[in-house]
Amino acid sequence: MDINIQAIEQRMLENKRIDTLVFGMGCFWSPEANFGQLPGVLRTRVGFAGGTKTNPTYRQMGDHTETLEVSFDPDAISLEQLLRKFWNDHNPNRPAYKERQYISLLMYRNAEQKTLMEAVKLQLEGDREEPIYTEIAPLHDFTEAEPHHQKYYLKRFKKATEQLMVNFPNEAAFHASTITARLNGFVREYGSLASIKEEIAHWNISEDEAIGLQKLLDELKW
Repeated sequence: MDINIQAIEQRMLENKRIDTLVFGMGCFWSPEANFGQLPGVLRTRVGFAGGTKTNPTYRQMGDHTETLEVSFDPDAISLEQLLRKFWNDHNPNRPAYKERQYISLLMYRNAEQKTLMEAVKLQLEGDREEPIYTEIAPLHDFTEAEPHHQKYYLKRFKKATEQLMVNFPNEAAFHASTITARLNGFVREYGSLASIKEEIAHWNISEDEAIGLQKLLDELKW
């Protein structure tokens, strides 16, 4: 079945507050799946940040780090919750690998984010009784990675990806979708189809739209 997922999600996003967090915790494929499955996370995209090289690419990253940009509804999931998950789900003290490509990195967009990052870090250091070496730095720029890196795990399922893609006007809309963020997590064994369908039932969309999305998920060929 063909439905306009982008238009439905735009209605779902109406009147929502949206905040953004950018961070690095190793190769960006798994973090995108891990965070993309969280209710309250609205969009994810992977890219490069933290360095000085202009126009970085995956093959010519320079001094940048592989990072994930998470757009989220702070009324559904707080920045503090995301920060705690960030620190709980990787080792921030492992030795640097490939220079800065895989470092533990948090990037703040404003003073409020910086203050909270430092406060949560300090509390976790006390709980763990050891220092945390995550770099906390201002976000100057974020360069989106090449399309084949976006929703990497979902795209490995070619039949399901093809079924989904016809419901979007272009690949960029596919990458920016909440549904594809959830499914990218599902195929990496984060969350379940049942939980995605249950979440859709509570979106601010019509009952017919919700049923259409749920039916589409049931019809995907993996």
